[in-house]
Amino acid sequence: AELVNSNKLKDSNAIEGEVTFIEYESAEGVTATQIYRTFEIQLVKAGFKLVFSCRSADCGNMPMHFVRNYIDGSEDLGNSMVEKKGSFIVATGSHENETYYVIIVVGENSHEKMSRYVINIIKQENLDTNKVDVASVSDKIKMEGSYAFYGIQFDLNSAVLKPEADESLDLMADYLARFSDLKVLIVGHTDNSGEFEMNKVLSEKRAEAVVSVLISKYKIDRKRLTPVGVGMASPKASNANEEGKSINRRVEIVLK
Repeated sequence: AELVNSNKLKDSNAIEGEVTFIEYESAEGVTATQIYRTFEIQLVKAGFKLVFSCRSADCGNMPMHFVRNYIDGSEDLGNSMVEKKGSFIVATGSHENETYYVIIVVGENSHEKMSRYVINIIKQENLDTNKVDVASVSDKIKMEGSYAFYGIQFDLNSAVLKPEADESLDLMADYLARFSDLKVLIVGHTDNSGEFEMNKVLSEKRAEAVVSVLISKYKIDRKRLTPVGVGMASPKASNANEEGKSINRRVEIVLK
């Protein structure tokens, strides 16, 4: 992240969803470093990916201006960021099949020997892949490095694309055309029905089928596309029920 004129971000991504905002004041003697490290460690343990983080002087004045311009924090919280005493964490991860973003800003009040911090938890709105646009795909890939297309469906135990896959393929092709310098993996995923090797081969064939369509129908350069099949090896949800299995059956774009 980079500030322009000390109070505006040069680059940012919009995330839509349900927001939970909590501001805390620590007990006396609890330092900002303790709070920062605790959240950093616990987020990683919970399987969250750190999108961005910085500590005190490394952040410059950014956290202070985040509080004043981007987060509805108190004046006391903003004041605890002055003299480069603020720290900042952005992380993303999944819980119960939902995508969350966690934003934590921590400041230290040396005079009162305590710290202040704010937690923003954003439960991202589930997107219908037939309704999202290229900007939505791009934003998610910038944040997470990949995007899952659930609308790309195949015949049962087959690599033959169903007609209803066209809209998601259109979106995938539009993204690749818009960002013509990118090279990507096209990754096929299955649920855990059947044997591992069978699913791996099936996912590879499905990824190859998508690549073939991108080349023949949408004229995407073959050199930009690498088909990969991982079968059941990378689930996003439990395979214990049909809802989870439907989430795991997908085709993803992954940046190389």
